[in-house]
Amino acid sequence: MKDSNHNLLLLTLEYPPQVGGVSTYLSYLAERYSIGTVQVLAPEIEGSHGTDMVAGPAIYRRPLEVRWLRPRWLPALYWTWLLCRRESPRMLVVSHLLNMGRVARWIRRLLGIPYTVIVHGMDVSLAMSGDRRKRVGARRILFGAALVVANSGFTAELVRSMGVPKERIEVVIPPPSLPLDLVVGAEQVEAFRQRHGLGNSFVLLSTGRLVRRKGFDICLQALAELKRSGREVRQMIVGAGPFIDELIELAQELDVVAETVFLGQVDRLELSRAFAACDAFVLVPRSLGSDVEGFGIVYLEAGIFSRPTVGSRTGGVTEAVIDGQTGLLVEPDDPTALKEAVERLIDDETLRQSLGAGGRHRVERDFGEGGQNEKFAAAVLRAMDGTITNQSP
Repeated sequence: MKDSNHNLLLLTLEYPPQVGGVSTYLSYLAERYSIGTVQVLAPEIEGSHGTDMVAGPAIYRRPLEVRWLRPRWLPALYWTWLLCRRESPRMLVVSHLLNMGRVARWIRRLLGIPYTVIVHGMDVSLAMSGDRRKRVGARRILFGAALVVANSGFTAELVRSMGVPKERIEVVIPPPSLPLDLVVGAEQVEAFRQRHGLGNSFVLLSTGRLVRRKGFDICLQALAELKRSGREVRQMIVGAGPFIDELIELAQELDVVAETVFLGQVDRLELSRAFAACDAFVLVPRSLGSDVEGFGIVYLEAGIFSRPTVGSRTGGVTEAVIDGQTGLLVEPDDPTALKEAVERLIDDETLRQSLGAGGRHRVERDFGEGGQNEKFAAAVLRAMDGTITNQSP
């Protein structure tokens, strides 16, 4: 008789209430898994009890890594083994390639439970560019997986370049962190614009972790060029990170302090107001060696509000922004190209509306009923059905 257990155990170091793309991605898949049940094993963090009480999956909070242990992931192995013995999941799912991937390999050895690895881009590129131990470890984890779920075609290609058969790779793009039915009223938008001194300017929004790779400096340089051309443009920057001081200094050097609004880290409500108040979303990441942009959910979030986007031709951004349909793509590290793309949007209202509508259609198509969650469930089911024959030793 065929085993009808389709239950999963998700082992992760990032899960709500932690904020970020990985935690949003995993909770989206866990909450909507349609062919069985999901148990989640995640670290205990402040505020997790309230989140777990209203969550769909059963969530177990345990210490998964300990700094003074070697290897530091031994607690994760113990708690995963214990839960697998008790819950008998058909598949273990992990989302952190090296450390939790090592746990998954051990569980397969000890209990014979197959595993799925979810990869995000930078985790694979860092492993590929690391020392021999990391490279070998990553390959063994990926080759041993019944299924590898990649957040973009770019990430899937990284996995394929390591020799993993394409039949064992599925692309499931991550969701926006804001709900698709979110509405921000005109009065809220007007109050937001007044509060931040945006006036009647053409407003650009950029959001993300403030690190060099994200290209916020290119946005400021393009803003300076727009100002010199006589364009009335304001730039909002949302986020926190180690690059903040350099960005403030750069704004001063470029004489765009009055045109730049640094909002810092904001909650979801204020972020939604920022998206609704902007005229276009711009973010032009660059690749810095193995530090790459695997996808870019912020472009999808702009689509919720029917805002056109401008991204760069690097990493998975070319899949997050569909050039000519949901936004415009420019080369990274090219402020003049970014300035020209923004001018196209300023001068062509029809183009802005068309790209914004394309972005909205894209998120409705990919994250409405039967979207990426169903794609994930179907891939897991195929892996379960053929997992023994597909496994490598």
